[in-house]
Amino acid sequence: MSTNKDVLLNIRDLVIEFRAKGKKFRAVQETSFDIYKGEIFGLVGESGSGKTTIGRAIVGVQPLKDGAIYMDDNIVAGKPTSLYTLNREISKKLENMSYKMNITTREIQSRIDGLKALYEDFLANPRELTHEDLEKFAKSSRLNYLKDILLENLKYINSIIKNEDRMIKFVDNLNSYVENVSKELEKSVLTKLKETKETIISMKENADEIYLKIKEVSQYRDSITEVSSNNMESVVKKILELWKSITDNHKEFLTKLEWAKSLQFQLHALSSPMNRREKFINYYNKLIYVNRNEFFEECKNQFEIMKANGADSSDKEYKKLDYFIRDFWSKKNLNLNASKEILKLLSEEKVVTEKVQALASKLKNTDFENSIKELVENESKITDSKLEELKKELKYITKIVNRNIVKDRDSIETFYAWKGIENKFTQEEIDSFVELTEFLDLPSIDEIIKDSYLFKVQSKEQKRKNRKDIQMIFQDPGSSLNDRMAIEEIIAEGMENFPDLYKGQEAKELYVREYNEANPDERITLDDATPAKVKKHIILKLVNSVGLLPEHLSRYPHEFSGGQRQRVGIARSLAMQPKVIVADEPISALDVSIRAQVLNLFKKFQEELGITYVFVAHDLSVVRHIADRIAVIYHGQIIEIAPAEELFKNPLHPYTRALLSAIPIPEPELAKQTKLVVYNPEEEHKDYIFDLPYFKEITKDHFVWANKREIKEIKKLVKK
Repeated sequence: MSTNKDVLLNIRDLVIEFRAKGKKFRAVQETSFDIYKGEIFGLVGESGSGKTTIGRAIVGVQPLKDGAIYMDDNIVAGKPTSLYTLNREISKKLENMSYKMNITTREIQSRIDGLKALYEDFLANPRELTHEDLEKFAKSSRLNYLKDILLENLKYINSIIKNEDRMIKFVDNLNSYVENVSKELEKSVLTKLKETKETIISMKENADEIYLKIKEVSQYRDSITEVSSNNMESVVKKILELWKSITDNHKEFLTKLEWAKSLQFQLHALSSPMNRREKFINYYNKLIYVNRNEFFEECKNQFEIMKANGADSSDKEYKKLDYFIRDFWSKKNLNLNASKEILKLLSEEKVVTEKVQALASKLKNTDFENSIKELVENESKITDSKLEELKKELKYITKIVNRNIVKDRDSIETFYAWKGIENKFTQEEIDSFVELTEFLDLPSIDEIIKDSYLFKVQSKEQKRKNRKDIQMIFQDPGSSLNDRMAIEEIIAEGMENFPDLYKGQEAKELYVREYNEANPDERITLDDATPAKVKKHIILKLVNSVGLLPEHLSRYPHEFSGGQRQRVGIARSLAMQPKVIVADEPISALDVSIRAQVLNLFKKFQEELGITYVFVAHDLSVVRHIADRIAVIYHGQIIEIAPAEELFKNPLHPYTRALLSAIPIPEPELAKQTKLVVYNPEEEHKDYIFDLPYFKEITKDHFVWANKREIKEIKKLVKK
């Protein structure tokens, strides 16, 4: 068994979808796990569980809907997590929830009004009420409609929580992998993600309660066949109490939803690419800053008021406003184009030409423009450092003018006082928005990481190399071999695509060394190592290693048994010198007597060559014999991962227990005593909509996919 803990393959958030008759079918759903170097990793599940689909995705022949596969920390398939894509999806879901909750608001009020109308009708005409009377004033079909809407919202909420978790894991400690992502940006995004997640979880508690109470109302209604006049008041009171609880939770939900939308809008803004940020920048600038044109006009207005009131020109406030109006940066008060052109010309020649003087005459009276005029008048002061200083200041001024906002808080507070505007944000909120607007002027995390080694999309050459490093052994040894090609051609076919395997210097040196060791009396040199000889030597060595004979090379696949054909498939994979071999049910088509031979070959090459295997199978007894660790998959979801022996001794998930109980026992008496475990997912996991499942390490290296309730029960079993 491999004890190596170095991770070779990282499978992250893998989603694979197929289309059937216009509908999408999710074969693998948001699955993540690691495979260690040199181990045999068993992937077990029933037919249609998605195990082969995952194997094909690792090899690179199955496109991914979402997620990524990494080998040696380099992406080999899929794309890294896109914060923008996930945040955009969450924003859409929150908007949909908002729309649907507006519908529920009307429906809840309509149901309460119907109940009141029923009670008023009863008071006007006291009688024994039947189920039909109840149905007339409060239709059960509308309750079912409400339940359906709330159930859909619960699914949205669960999906959002999963995506928030995914983004939190992605962003947390990202700076240590990608230094260009500042710690400040990482912290800001992480804080907002966690706050949003907490809000969504709190919303979920309200949504759970609303759904359960409406279900209770529905069940209570269904249990009533008739209501006597004596019981009418108690029945109405009971139902109204339930509706009050629903209404209270509904109000709380709507309040939290608005806050979640506000937080999510910030995350959407921070993750959006630069070319899509303008609307976010303008939105937050309007929230906390003041329009420059409005501010300037109000400054002039206040100045005129002071003059009209006879303010002394030596007055401090009078001087301040007079100077401010003169030096205010705006498109009307500045000649940005002339300033930019002057600095460009001076940088090129450092000489004041007639063109420079003509441009300087167009400058206005701000302090910045006066600095440029002074430089033009005193040519001797023109230095690189001075020009760079002015260019930097011009860049800042241009940015302020183009944004057309006043950012100085004292000026903003003064403007609010002039206009009688009440500041509706706390200082903490203002600081948060200011930080947000600063980050919006910088690239997003997605844009920063796209060129980092961890997340860079592979080139064609790198993808080609991955094909060599990850090989596959197919389930059917007959159909996976070309009947028109001899065995030698089949084994050599992959090598022809990667000639360095037999033409490279390393391959030649290995051939010379091995040939001289086998033939000490007929030693050869590198000059004798022709590509044809090296290739032939490699093929013969592979044929011998898989238990075939040299004379088999000239034969064709139909001349061999199933076990021999599978050996050819193994030799073909080994010829590529891969790091990983995905074995897709490689022994299911073989006789029992041949299976052990093929399994022993896998073990042999694991030990000799350090090859990592992903062993796909549905036969647990076989996987137990060969695998170091086993992952059990059900309907595209990995539900349990553990070392092989630990999984068999202590299966934790009910599906795993059902699989183990189905293993045939050769002793009839023992087989009769064995109780077959039936797995009923609808019953076992009926509360997943309310209590989300997640991966939890129960004992060392033993993980199970379960919710909080199930984990408590599992821990009790483990203690026993």
